[in-house]
Amino acid sequence: MVIDHVAILVRDAAETAKRLRELHGLGSERGAYLALAGTRMHTVWLEPPQYLEFHTIENRDVAERTDAGRIALACEAAGFGPFAWAVLVDDLPAVSRRLGIEIFDYTVPQPDGTLRGWRAVSGPPHLPFFIDYPRNGGRAGRMRRLYDSLGHTSAPTHFSQLTVRGSERELSDWLGPNDLPLAFVPGAGGICEARIAGAAGEIVIA
Repeated sequence: MVIDHVAILVRDAAETAKRLRELHGLGSERGAYLALAGTRMHTVWLEPPQYLEFHTIENRDVAERTDAGRIALACEAAGFGPFAWAVLVDDLPAVSRRLGIEIFDYTVPQPDGTLRGWRAVSGPPHLPFFIDYPRNGGRAGRMRRLYDSLGHTSAPTHFSQLTVRGSERELSDWLGPNDLPLAFVPGAGGICEARIAGAAGEIVIA
């Protein structure tokens, strides 16, 4: 089990991309519109398999009608910032059985027999979701090429720490055995800060 990605909600994607570049040496690329949330995604590729996403709300009507969209709207109402994170697992069906939650399948078959997209097991929004990328051929190589294309100047590598508001016991029970780099602070609401290791030290995303 490793951290897969962290998602943050921002007011202005172009301004966020500019600030990440100027302040932290992080490049980013405009990504897909997510119809299941009404948001537009931008991606900061780290070393495989990790990445940072920043989202803007693009279709408020869709966001108001979907579970994922309502999570984003709640983050907006709270002042933007981190709102979700995912852990990559080797055996998603086993996680599904352990938690008694069905797998959400967002994969699309490709002509070469591989899949694009992901599968997930999700619970309450303050907890991370579990994810995998079945038969997603060459994904690590694609991520490496995307990383190289962004022209990072800070040589970011991986998430060195995530800070979470909430119960350490609840999160431990949810995740199961793990050695994820987590820190906890009083309060509620889930993830509130991500730290990325870089050439000049940690980059703090809060």
